[in-house]
Amino acid sequence: MPKLQEHSQDNELGKYVRLRNKGQITIPNEILEQLELTANTNLKVTVVDGRIVLIPMIEIAKDQAWYWTKTWQQDEKEAQQEIDKGQTSGPLAVEDALAWLDEEE
Repeated sequence: MPKLQEHSQDNELGKYVRLRNKGQITIPNEILEQLELTANTNLKVTVVDGRIVLIPMIEIAKDQAWYWTKTWQQDEKEAQQEIDKGQTSGPLAVEDALAWLDEEE
């Protein structure tokens, strides 16, 4: 059985929990409240440098998944940078927008 660390090298305040049957633990209420975790929250479990890390995961509806793709998020970031630099024009009139859509590239 590995030796337990008495304290963390990080200056983080931690809580002790006991591993129960079937690998279950109870996350202390103050941590649940701090991270706004509720029952049925999905957690990703990984091992980093010999530590168990739980990462809260947000579930995304399938019909919204396109928005969170790497390509779409990069495009959103670039668009926001252009807006921040004032490199965009105002909204088009409906007629102008339709004409622009009909233009051949």
